[in-house]
Amino acid sequence: MRMFGHRKGEEQVDGGIELEDVVIEVDEAFLVALRDFAQDTLDDMRRLGPNYDHVHFQDRCPVWKDTWPDIILIRKDDAPGEIA
Repeated sequence: MRMFGHRKGEEQVDGGIELEDVVIEVDEAFLVALRDFAQDTLDDMRRLGPNYDHVHFQDRCPVWKDTWPDIILIRKDDAPGEIA
């Protein structure tokens, strides 16, 4: 797994910079929304298989707040087989 990002307010260029670690300031509402997003994404990935490409948190979260980061989950190119 690799993680990328860019500074708030800066235009994203070429996928951003690779991050070594991530700190997310959270509250309960965010964690519930993130959990549901991760489960929905896993369901899509399993259903779509190699046709799964990416999904945006802000597009799938019915309780989205502008203060939350948009988390984008993309398929890892060398993912071997199905996730158990």
